[in-house]
Amino acid sequence: MHITMPDAQSTLYLEQLVAKSSFLRLTTSKAQYPDYPGAGLPLLVVETGLCSAVIALQGAHLLEFKTTDGDPLLWLSPNCDFTPGVALRGGVPLCLPWFGVNQTDPTKPKHGFARNNYWSLGDAHLLSDGSVELEFLFLSDANNLFPYDFSAELRMTLGKSARLELTINNTDTEDFDCSWAMHNYHRVRTLADVRVLGLADRDYFDNFEQHAKKHQTGDVSFLTPVDRVYPAVENPVIIKGSPSIEITHHNCPSVVTWNPGAEAAADIKDIGAGNEQFYICVERGAVLGEKWHLPAGTSQSAWMEFKQID
Repeated sequence: MHITMPDAQSTLYLEQLVAKSSFLRLTTSKAQYPDYPGAGLPLLVVETGLCSAVIALQGAHLLEFKTTDGDPLLWLSPNCDFTPGVALRGGVPLCLPWFGVNQTDPTKPKHGFARNNYWSLGDAHLLSDGSVELEFLFLSDANNLFPYDFSAELRMTLGKSARLELTINNTDTEDFDCSWAMHNYHRVRTLADVRVLGLADRDYFDNFEQHAKKHQTGDVSFLTPVDRVYPAVENPVIIKGSPSIEITHHNCPSVVTWNPGAEAAADIKDIGAGNEQFYICVERGAVLGEKWHLPAGTSQSAWMEFKQID
């Protein structure tokens, strides 16, 4: 696994930035989640008049988000392992420079390596409407997992909604392809009753059947295990449940819906038996045939935003 850790200079800059930002607090997973497994990771806590949030610097990973008068909109597994280099289960993992199983070498780690690595906090400030804007940066030199130099920037705007804007920069001398997703784990009160609106009458690829092409009849439900990729979805999608959540986007053509079901969840160590009842994944990104082609020296950007609508 390709792993980066914070150096002394970036740690000092982070501490100085937090010290001058009244809306930010630096803590650890041991302090924030004392009953969770793992050696521990540094976390940022955001608290403003509009919202509260928790972010892991590993992966620039939004773990929790709620508006001041709203419900928690993200699910964090009670078995999430806060060990450095281990993927965190819940919130909004950033899967890149590939999503899912690597299509050219299935022995490489699933969902890439950006989510397992430290991202530096480049800036943090309040906007005029009271929202917080955080800017994270990830640098990757060519390595045995991805033989190209690239960088990624994540601009996270937290207020009455949560908006994540991702930019991927090809800093190499050669072109490359990459796929990615914002792998949202959204909290639900009752899995059997929740629906995803905005995907009816579309074709999708079923990940349980080697990407077999199928057709969606009606809204997406989760009465059985679900793992699907819907291509070319320009419209917003809505999680109809308690709470209900609207997810909008720009330049995120793919929608992925996932819940493993009871049997598989019991076998996934960092989910655990019964915990699949409390979340669904509704993800936006560019995966499979919608992956990005980045010529040398170029960049692409996209954003995804979610908010409570009831």
